[in-house]
Amino acid sequence: MNTMTSQLVQEFDILSNNESVELFIKSHDPLIVNYLALFEEDEKVEKVLEALRVGIIAIHSASPSLDTKVVDEKFNQVQSTIDSYLNTFKGDLKGQLEDFFKPVSGAIPQSLDSFFGANGKMPALLNQYFSQDNGRLFALIQEQVGPNSQFAKSLDPNNKESVLSKLEQLVQNHLQTKTTEIINQFSLDIDNSALSRLQRSLFEKVQEIQTTNTAFFAELKQELGIKTGKSLEAERGTEKGREFETVLYDKVAEAARRMGDLSENVRSKVGVLKNRKVGDYIIKLGETSAAPGANIVIEVKMEENYKFSAAIDELKTAKENRTADYGIFIFAKGYEPAEVGDFLKLGNDFYVTVDKDLMDTDEPLLFFEAAYKILRVLMIASKRKADAEEIDLEAVKREIEQLLKLTSKLGEIKTKVTTIKNNSDIILSLNDELKLQFDTSLNNILNKISI
Repeated sequence: MNTMTSQLVQEFDILSNNESVELFIKSHDPLIVNYLALFEEDEKVEKVLEALRVGIIAIHSASPSLDTKVVDEKFNQVQSTIDSYLNTFKGDLKGQLEDFFKPVSGAIPQSLDSFFGANGKMPALLNQYFSQDNGRLFALIQEQVGPNSQFAKSLDPNNKESVLSKLEQLVQNHLQTKTTEIINQFSLDIDNSALSRLQRSLFEKVQEIQTTNTAFFAELKQELGIKTGKSLEAERGTEKGREFETVLYDKVAEAARRMGDLSENVRSKVGVLKNRKVGDYIIKLGETSAAPGANIVIEVKMEENYKFSAAIDELKTAKENRTADYGIFIFAKGYEPAEVGDFLKLGNDFYVTVDKDLMDTDEPLLFFEAAYKILRVLMIASKRKADAEEIDLEAVKREIEQLLKLTSKLGEIKTKVTTIKNNSDIILSLNDELKLQFDTSLNNILNKISI
């Protein structure tokens, strides 16, 4: 590679075979660089190959006797001339640019200074319009809204003729007028004021209400007195009912304790039914019985005109709520339905009365205790049958029927004791004898069950 070529092409590698040639060229030749700069990157390879083809065609088209050395020398001469012209151009261009851009004496700095400098045309124009000394715009603003302008004087609160002073005086006068009007509306000294009208209206309404109420209460006074008496009586009855239930539990607990059973007052406790407190007391048979843990629920009622059907439904709910298979419904004597009497057995349940006058005495609660003891027998017999033990059920049935008859007789005798005073000792003695028979018969049943 000759000197000129080596200067223009700094790196040149060729890998070739009979089918392809792989070239790597790195050149600083301005002619090549400027030519390829005209094209996009993805076009440059094609343009290089095209230039190679043109050169090869030109070589093939030359005379066979053309000496490549002469060609090289010619190209070197042309290259040297081009370089000379380029250097001359660069020198001239540099001189011209220095003349134009020299900091002080250059044409462009001088031109810019004459336009934008301290004494230039632009600052002079700005000062002419915006200067605080004699600028046109500043003078106009001072004239229209400045301290000495007519507008400023109209806003000066110290100036009586100003807009603010006039506005202030107008508002003050208006407020004074309205304040006086409002105060007058709340004065009772002025007949037509709002407060005076309200007072008259209220007085008229009060008079109207008083007149109406006087007539109304005069018409209903007697009836209202009767209703009040009934209401008070109902309240007293409810209170007596609560007292009866509280005192009765002590008697029930005592009876359960004598039998070796456990009792509990559950009136205020919710049972298994949601939010239900039906079922006042529970008696749970003791460990010494043949059916320990079995429950008897007791419902107590002291209420006027209470229906027997309602009592049946309530006792059914009480058994479900307190998980009991047997129940006793106790009525305060004098409040029982006609269907009950003093003593009634219905299925596995009893409906009995308790004389509230006997609560403070030592006398037993005859009908309740009879129902309680009979239910214990039924519960024990049921447990024995469930355990597949031999029981003479017919004998038990006969004894229970006898107990029911004895209880009825005891009730009759008790009534006679109350009404017949002359023969009270004899009748009471007979009553005690029958009660002893009742207990004996009950014990016989228990003995048969326990065998």
